Amino acid sequence: MPTPAHTLRLVEASAADLDRIMELECLGFAASHQEQRSAYAQRIATFPRGSLMAWRGADCVGCVFSEIWQSTPEPDAAHFELGHDIRERHAPEHGTELYISSMTLAPHVRGQGLGTALLRGCMAHAVQAFPGLRSAVLLVNANWAAARRIYAGAGFVEVARLDGFFGPSGGAPEDGLVMRRPLRHA
Repeated sequence: MPTPAHTLRLVEASAADLDRIMELECLGFAASHQEQRSAYAQRIATFPRGSLMAWRGADCVGCVFSEIWQSTPEPDAAHFELGHDIRERHAPEHGTELYISSMTLAPHVRGQGLGTALLRGCMAHAVQAFPGLRSAVLLVNANWAAARRIYAGAGFVEVARLDGFFGPSGGAPEDGLVMRRPLRHA
């Protein structure tokens, strides 16, 4: 029986996946919005359970990275900066909030419902491993309508706007939206 087109298999990333991660990063984000290889290497080493590769059959079609934070009512822009050190806030023993730090899909599979599957799979994976999680938070460029639809469809709501957070990608700096949702059911 064939698997549905929106089905993904999530596998913890390893250092051997860094080339594919960086390829996906380059395909998914403008140069001014891309994370460095060293940041992904650090995330994998620090929190492999939150570093997931998305497979559809034999094709690695995406990845998602997360951290576990102590929840704060007011988001601080510094917490979301590219290249931030995961070890500064990551607290898997006591944290209550899942921070989804990066998520991307290969261009050839976009528009097939896989973004929703990847997001929900990440949250379900985290809740199963860390039942103390109470919420999830993420940052999205205010201009990325497709990503915002995925997040809103998964129950995320805007809780803060970070003016000019994203460096220009051909124009003026772009705002970031901090979105959050409860994690009673991923």
